[in-house]
Amino acid sequence: MNKEYCEVVMEGSLDLVRGFVVGFLEGKGLQGEAIFGEDHHVENEGKFGQLMRLIGVKGDSVHLIIGVGFYKLLEEALERRKGELALKIISEKKIKQASFGFRYRAYTRGLGDELMTLFGEPPGGLQVKDHKPRETVLPEGKGVEAYAPLHEYEVKASGTISGPVKDVVDFYGSAEHHDMVELDAIRLEYNGVLTV
Repeated sequence: MNKEYCEVVMEGSLDLVRGFVVGFLEGKGLQGEAIFGEDHHVENEGKFGQLMRLIGVKGDSVHLIIGVGFYKLLEEALERRKGELALKIISEKKIKQASFGFRYRAYTRGLGDELMTLFGEPPGGLQVKDHKPRETVLPEGKGVEAYAPLHEYEVKASGTISGPVKDVVDFYGSAEHHDMVELDAIRLEYNGVLTV
């Protein structure tokens, strides 16, 4: 069974939140993890937030993804240090699943096969949707250089990967290092407010 995660929005600077959360994990000897949205391409702002960021107004809120069990411990620790730290939890929502869109294009069979396998057969727990690779072979392109407008072989595809949030974040992290791949930000789908 997959571990349950939640998105927690905390008021405070990224450095202070990161220091507190990571220090808390280490200090307690907990094996949990904290995924900071800023580090993992998680889409976490609406149109108003995007506009404010574009005009240079920075908010002091940090989005992080943590295990539901760790959330209660974090909440208690922040309550004990309420007067000492400029940190507080603004909201928390249980995550149902995560997803991201992808596109790729390759001009060699080797890379094409690698990408078709990567996105066509994602690791267990992840689902792929609308992935229909289109391969084109043009014999007249044989021998043309890599940056020419005509290639002997081309494959292109797009689709969506979805599943448990930790699995999606891990897969995104490995997929973003492949050549010729474009990834959209990770989107979170919620179950609702936590009742821990």
